[in-house]
Amino acid sequence: MRKYLLYFVFVICLTTIVSSCGKDKVYQSRETFSDNTWDRLTKDNTVTFSDIEIEDTTSVYDIYVTLRHAPFINENKVKVLMKVIYPSGISRESVHTIKLRDRFDKKWVGDAMGDLIDVEDQVKHFVSLPEKGVYTISLTNLGKYSKLVGIMDIGVMVKKSNLKDYKNAK
Repeated sequence: MRKYLLYFVFVICLTTIVSSCGKDKVYQSRETFSDNTWDRLTKDNTVTFSDIEIEDTTSVYDIYVTLRHAPFINENKVKVLMKVIYPSGISRESVHTIKLRDRFDKKWVGDAMGDLIDVEDQVKHFVSLPEKGVYTISLTNLGKYSKLVGIMDIGVMVKKSNLKDYKNAK
């Protein structure tokens, strides 16, 4: 019971922090896994976020993959296929590896609170989204095991890029 109360308080705090910060945040959503398992070999291996509304086509964006996992997760990294579908139907695919542990495999990467570890990984930098309308981003599990056990949720966040960083990167 205490674990659920701690989880509830954490979610309330996280929601408050997320909603109060970042005027540059365009989109954020998470999908939960009811049994803390993400299958790789079933039709449920893809999580889709289909309501990403982009109005400003002159800006560049950063795309993050967020996930929450337990300390008993059976992998040290999560490999995903990200597919971005434009309003016109054009799609772009890329593969990303989200590290869950540091380079020595000793400490968890991300913010830990009790038995929950939140990871936020910027997987795309300075992305142009040139069409106005609704974009879709899907994430497909490409892990080495048939089931990723210990993952609680996965999500996508889209933010406007910091223009100072963008100009320096050119």
